[in-house]
Amino acid sequence: MKRKNSTTTIQPANLCFFRGRVGLYALLKGLGIGVGDHVAMQAFTCIAVPEAVMATGASPLHIDIADNSFNMSADDLASKVTPQTRAIVVQHTFGIPADMECIIKVATAHGIPIIEDCCHTFASKYKGKDVGSFGAGSFYSYEWGKPLVAGVGGSIRVNDEKLAEIIKDDYTNYNLPDIATQIKSELQYHAFSLLYRPSWYWPIRSLFHWLGEIGLIKGNYNSVDEIADDFSRRMSPGVEKRLILKIKNLERQTQHVQWVSKQYRAQIYSDAISHPILKSGNDAIFARYPLLSFNKPDVLSKARKANVELAEWYATPIHPLMGKDLEKVHYRIGSCLNAEKRCAEVVSLPTHQMVSQRDIDKTLNFLNNIG
Repeated sequence: MKRKNSTTTIQPANLCFFRGRVGLYALLKGLGIGVGDHVAMQAFTCIAVPEAVMATGASPLHIDIADNSFNMSADDLASKVTPQTRAIVVQHTFGIPADMECIIKVATAHGIPIIEDCCHTFASKYKGKDVGSFGAGSFYSYEWGKPLVAGVGGSIRVNDEKLAEIIKDDYTNYNLPDIATQIKSELQYHAFSLLYRPSWYWPIRSLFHWLGEIGLIKGNYNSVDEIADDFSRRMSPGVEKRLILKIKNLERQTQHVQWVSKQYRAQIYSDAISHPILKSGNDAIFARYPLLSFNKPDVLSKARKANVELAEWYATPIHPLMGKDLEKVHYRIGSCLNAEKRCAEVVSLPTHQMVSQRDIDKTLNFLNNIG
């Protein structure tokens, strides 16, 4: 397949979907993936990725993350690829670029296309090249906790001309959400914008979880027991209009993320946590800044009491599934030991535009004195 030479990271007015996972679903369908096929994806992710895979009728093939990393292990990928493996979903976790050179070697050796999960980043670069430009296509998300929040929605970038034509033809089969869903989405976005501040993270988190449980807002996770209506929907018009405006300010937002992250990296020195290892040549623009904690439950508990925003995800290899529920997405406990270890350690700090110097100072003081 012939690829376009393009430097555009994303085209927000083109091929926008109800959620990022719907964009992944569209890419997989465009590649002809369905029943009986396997799609390789890393453990240490959220349920949205296997949900999209399973919506096509295919099965997720879980790959471990590399040692001292948050991203897919090329070695584990090479050992687990099957003759039925039809695609590899490569996640750039927290905005840290995956080891694309080694993963591409495995993919090329087996003739398997790559789809990049760019839900955690727009601007990160791997050896000078934009993430999202390596595979046949990539997908993005704009919901809460993502680098750019516009509301419930997602989009795709397609680097392969033939695949782009297939998906564009199929796009007519996706419908706009009904009016009630659009209204709920708008109310949710404006409530988030009005209420959310780093210092209010814990009470707002609890409120949003409760509103999701009673159905007043759209939750982040669907059941995998049946295919959700999401997979037949486009992005709401209100979300798309906001997205176009917000992407125009992406450079300023990226600069803010870099400013926040540099302070975390330079000034957090607590012996209770450690920083992520970043390989030379990779430019990570963080969706959140990850830290490894030697006592995650204790650190999270203290952060809540101190009103310091500290997120726990991913708390399980396929967040938020636990125990036997992991079997619903074909995950077997013990199959990805690095990912399971990482889940027991990782916490993360906000980097978005709502983070002020005051928030940073409060976070630094908390982490450097927890002991």
